Amino acid sequence: MDRRELCEALHAAGVPAGLYEIAGCPGPAPGTPRPEDRLYLEEDATGWVVGVRQRGVRTAMEHFPDEDRACRDLYARLTDPGPPSVPLTPEERERLLGP
Repeated sequence: MDRRELCEALHAAGVPAGLYEIAGCPGPAPGTPRPEDRLYLEEDATGWVVGVRQRGVRTAMEHFPDEDRACRDLYARLTDPGPPSVPLTPEERERLLGP
């Protein structure tokens, strides 16, 4: 996968463009506010970097030797639904909602 394919895959998965920053990938529609914190993908002297931009500061999370692995990692991070929800026990439900 390359950056172009990643952009298409993220769009197809419904991931808002404001949640990531990828060179050559269209950002959010003009006038749409972009969150200050977002993931990014970029090439550097050693390969490819997936990181997070928080309040203008870029912090690398992972380095990859090739574009394919970096793109797949970023796609997984942006499309991971997180852990499945666990139903409340009757006791938890009563404690939270009351009798």
